[in-house]
Amino acid sequence: MLRAVADTHVVIWYIFADPRLSATARTTIEQIAALGNQVAFSSITLAEIVYLIERGRIDVTTLDRLLEALE
Repeated sequence: MLRAVADTHVVIWYIFADPRLSATARTTIEQIAALGNQVAFSSITLAEIVYLIERGRIDVTTLDRLLEALE
């Protein structure tokens, strides 16, 4: 069951354990996953991540790490 939708920053910050992601957001994501539910993100998030990688604004491993996390 879908329980939340995360924006691009939340997705990036979560997969890199970035301290800019609030403890509340991190806990919420982890609780949702622990219950077997889903945290979704929009398809534009993937496009934004590719764009940010191409512009050198985020780590080149971001997309790979996201795809691994989805498995």
